[in-house]
Amino acid sequence: MGGTGRINSMNSSARSLIVPLVGVIALLVFSGCPRRRAEDPAVPAPAVEPSRSRPAPARPGADGGERAAMEQARREADPQLHSAGFGRRLRAWAEADFGDALAYVRQLPVGSDRTQAVLLILEILGRSDPDRALALACELVATREQRAFYNAFFARLAAADPAAAVARLALVPPGDSRERALRALAEGWSSNDLPSALAWAGKLEPADREPAMAAVLAALAPADPLRAIDLAGQSLTGIARERAVAAGLRALALGDPPAAAGVLGRLPLSEELGQVVPEVARALAGRNPTEALAWVNGLPAGKVRDLAFANVLNVWAAQDPFAAGRYIGLMPAGPVQVAAATDLARRLTAIDPQQAVSWAGMLPDETARRQSLAIVASVWAQRDPAAAARWAADTPALPAEALTGALSYWTLQDPAAVRNFVQQLSGETQVRAAACLAPTLAQHDPVSALAWSQTLPAPAAREAAQAAAFDRWLGNAPAAARAWLAAANLPPETKARLLASPQP
Repeated sequence: MGGTGRINSMNSSARSLIVPLVGVIALLVFSGCPRRRAEDPAVPAPAVEPSRSRPAPARPGADGGERAAMEQARREADPQLHSAGFGRRLRAWAEADFGDALAYVRQLPVGSDRTQAVLLILEILGRSDPDRALALACELVATREQRAFYNAFFARLAAADPAAAVARLALVPPGDSRERALRALAEGWSSNDLPSALAWAGKLEPADREPAMAAVLAALAPADPLRAIDLAGQSLTGIARERAVAAGLRALALGDPPAAAGVLGRLPLSEELGQVVPEVARALAGRNPTEALAWVNGLPAGKVRDLAFANVLNVWAAQDPFAAGRYIGLMPAGPVQVAAATDLARRLTAIDPQQAVSWAGMLPDETARRQSLAIVASVWAQRDPAAAARWAADTPALPAEALTGALSYWTLQDPAAVRNFVQQLSGETQVRAAACLAPTLAQHDPVSALAWSQTLPAPAAREAAQAAAFDRWLGNAPAAARAWLAAANLPPETKARLLASPQP
């Protein structure tokens, strides 16, 4: 009570000293920010309303209990619990006593906790006193992660009052922070009033125009892609222009693929635009595959054209696989034909495996033929593994993977039938099949798998199956496998071979 009485009894001359002191403090707080520039005449600057709920000013020392609670939250090892607890406690503290919470944030070391705290404290202050929040951001924001404050702040402000957001741009320091603010403002304004946002962005100084115009054009592209492309060429440069043009072309291709193809044909094929070419080709193919192929064939040779070509064939194969198959069969040999052939083989097998076999077997290029047949075997095995395995065993031209894949699927359905099937094979086919089947059988019952391996008629098949089965057992349970081998009635040279390097 004595302290209160002394304060209440302060004479008028002492009070008069406070006013100039407050002015000095305010000057110090705002001195780190850029001076307000002349505003765009098209957007009147709003009167800044006084804060209705200004947070309490900082006091010399933070409350010991709150500080201890914050430090306890920082000691939490689990990252999610750490972040949630730290943020929850800091928010409650800042809403109860902003000054003490701010003092605590200022002394936090560099790291994720400080970043979270800076963003949270600025977000709280920004809702009640935007100008003070921007001034404080000049002091606190120091890293790329912390500069996300400007994205959130100006997005929220632009959605509510674009003129107020424009007026406060002068309080944002140059560089990445200002670019973030401009983009967020432009995006938020464009979502509510695209024509006004476009007019504003077009009148900005060159340094500010590019990030703002890029954001506005991204919003314009879906509604008027040709205008967005034209404005990008007039107002943007470098990668910003390339990205804006690409966005416009993607939007244009959705509604008018020939127009998009025409625009692309008049532009230099940069890396950014090269990514749009396959998308336009796909859109064209959806209307007319043969016209799309004619357009793709007119492109410069290279990866972009190859990918566009593959996209056209992919669409055509979905529409009419047999017509696409005839075209693929006449293509020049090479990686593009192989990719197209294997993709179509997958589609045809899902429709009719026998027709897929017939088509793939007639491909003139050996690489395309072998790989397409292997795809047929794999897809067919998922539908009818027994039929696929029998076909693969009767097709010597297939790679070994075709047969082993089919056998693997069949084993999941009927292991006994697969064992009998492999026993009936002959020659190298039986050797490959036995080596494939043995590890699968050994996965569940290695002793039975080793016993089965010795029932095979061909010595080479017996040896391959025995080695593959033991190798799987040795990998899964080495102690049990070695104990079995030590007690097994096998020649020393066989034991040595089984303990040697893993079999292929």
